[in-house]
Amino acid sequence: MKWITHQTAAVGLALVWHLPPAGVLASCLGAVLPDMLDQRAARLTRNPQRTFNRIHRGVTHWFGWWLAIFLLAAWLPVPPHVRAAVLGLGFGGLSHVLLDMLTPGGVPLQPFSRKRRFSLRLCSTGSIGEYVFLAAMLGCFALFLGPRFEDVLHQAQRWAGHALRF
Repeated sequence: MKWITHQTAAVGLALVWHLPPAGVLASCLGAVLPDMLDQRAARLTRNPQRTFNRIHRGVTHWFGWWLAIFLLAAWLPVPPHVRAAVLGLGFGGLSHVLLDMLTPGGVPLQPFSRKRRFSLRLCSTGSIGEYVFLAAMLGCFALFLGPRFEDVLHQAQRWAGHALRF
């Protein structure tokens, strides 16, 4: 899945589940963190693209790590804003893995194995199927969030405007 799909899903679900702002922002980061970690690791090698192609959707895309982060945040005695951020990070990572399960490449069933993978083969990354899925997801968020959805869109537009100025 493309990053826009990952981030839209994570942020939308975080808003539906009423995560606090720190959790929503962290879920946006967590939604792309598995791919960012793969890219960072690949850049440390002599042939980054070849390494990325070899390691992508490996250990960073195993659901267990992200579930552990999510559960630890729920149970550890930490300040509320820290809890919200770590919950959001774990939640974003989980949503990333779940969305990648929809693609033909799938995700690993074991953390250090490239052999056993799970895939629902619903749509390919960047295909029209992914964009139809993204549009359907936005429609569902609009239904669940109701009037808040318009507020979220306006806030996103303001953030994008500020980001483009830098």
